[in-house]
Amino acid sequence: MSKVATVTVLGPREEVERLWHELAAERGADLQASFRTAPGDRGTEIRVEVPGAPSNPVGQAVKKLSGDDPLAKAKDELRRFKQLFETGVIARSDGSPDGPAVERQLKQRPAQPLEQPERQKAGV
Repeated sequence: MSKVATVTVLGPREEVERLWHELAAERGADLQASFRTAPGDRGTEIRVEVPGAPSNPVGQAVKKLSGDDPLAKAKDELRRFKQLFETGVIARSDGSPDGPAVERQLKQRPAQPLEQPERQKAGV
């Protein structure tokens, strides 16, 4: 069974579709999206069906804990696309330079000084 991730992007449908396909070709992304004009002329809705997303609660929990949930990854991809389309940049912070990716959120730890091997790995 597949799950669905959606987002509304403030922009005309043709332009949103064009940029989506351009970026998908660059990234080699395999998300198949459908596009439609949002009600009330409020932009474009992007809908992505995610095959292989577990439908039972136990399967969902296991996928989330392992950082391998396809639905969460699709939502991350849609969030990044929306930011890029509407603002021209993807928001980043020093605390999470890769953005709010699901697999990183599960591996977070309380703030603390880095150990020497970690400092060397980070180039500090």
